[in-house]
Amino acid sequence: MTNLNNLQQRFEEQEYELRVHQAELQQQNEELRQINLELEEARNRYADLFEFAPVGYVVCDQDGLIQQINQTGCLHLGADCADLVGRQFSLFVGKGQRVAFSELLHAALLPVGNSASQRMEVKMLYPDGRHWDALLECTGLAGSGLAGQPASLARLTLTDITELKTAQREAEQRTRQAQQASQELQTFLHSMTHDLSAPMRQVGGFAELLGQTLQTPDGRSARLLKDLLRAASDMNALMDSLTRFFQSGQPLSRQAVDLNRLIDQCAVNLGPERRGRQVQITHDPLPTLQADPLSLQLIFGNLLSNAVKFTRPCPVARIHVGVQEQGDGFLFSVRDNGVGFDPGQSGRLFDVFQRLHSDRDFEGQGLGLALARRIVERSQGRIWAESVPGQGSVFWVQLPRDLGDAQVYPGVNG
Repeated sequence: MTNLNNLQQRFEEQEYELRVHQAELQQQNEELRQINLELEEARNRYADLFEFAPVGYVVCDQDGLIQQINQTGCLHLGADCADLVGRQFSLFVGKGQRVAFSELLHAALLPVGNSASQRMEVKMLYPDGRHWDALLECTGLAGSGLAGQPASLARLTLTDITELKTAQREAEQRTRQAQQASQELQTFLHSMTHDLSAPMRQVGGFAELLGQTLQTPDGRSARLLKDLLRAASDMNALMDSLTRFFQSGQPLSRQAVDLNRLIDQCAVNLGPERRGRQVQITHDPLPTLQADPLSLQLIFGNLLSNAVKFTRPCPVARIHVGVQEQGDGFLFSVRDNGVGFDPGQSGRLFDVFQRLHSDRDFEGQGLGLALARRIVERSQGRIWAESVPGQGSVFWVQLPRDLGDAQVYPGVNG
């Protein structure tokens, strides 16, 4: 009886253990099912990312045969996946670039350590023969070849850059058109100057001859003759200034320019404008810049000429060129004690033909400051002015240490 009871007890214990194991297996099966569901969802998500990515993905073998392609790639190549798999990818590359593509694929499939992502811009073909622009990036797939051997598969990434290239070509066309228009304008200005200079000289000559012919011209006639001569002279100066302003030269050569000597030379050049006046032109110890001397001479020459002109009413004209060092550049100032200008009109100062003072008081064509701004801005600098009417002006010029990118613009005094 005892043995029977022992057997019964052992059976019940084994039955309990089996139920526990069964419960554990069911729990593990549920966990596995959840993991499989999550893996399936992740696979579907990544499959969607692959299929509907904004770029085309194509997997090719060593011979360039398409092994796999996403939906975006199918749209790019203009065919269904079933019609593309097994075909040569190079058939969809413009004929003139197929050899280059083959070299690109070969470079991407080199053994690990020797290969790198390769890219090129290509003209792709639709089945109907139309072209579109693409950026093609080719990368060997890791694990698709034996260790130390070339990869057997490569992933091609196709990015449609048709709109970008179209915009680039349109910009290049507009640049060519602008260059052509500029050349036509220069030709017109040269022709205008040539054609009008002779008649204007004749007008001036006839006016002088008329003045000599009249024995005793009355006051009104003398004034009219003087105005006529001045108008002819101003017309010649304006045509000359316009021609110089619109001329563009060659890129400037760079050399060390001592601004101390340059400012002193500009002051000497202004001798005729200073004659009979007390004009003091001083400057701080100035740096040496890597620049073209003509470029700097045009900037500071025009600013100093401007200061000499607008200090004319002053018993003693005081003009000072200052400098402050700023990181990789300098901030220059040209300060005077002249008539000044309305600060609310400062934005007009550097525009072509914009003059803030009457021509009866101060002569000029309104081109000098425009020329200075043009050179300064092409040198990656800034120029601006501050003033209080009747209390002088200060012109600020911010320049880099190296003005090698400036362009030549022959001088204009305005």
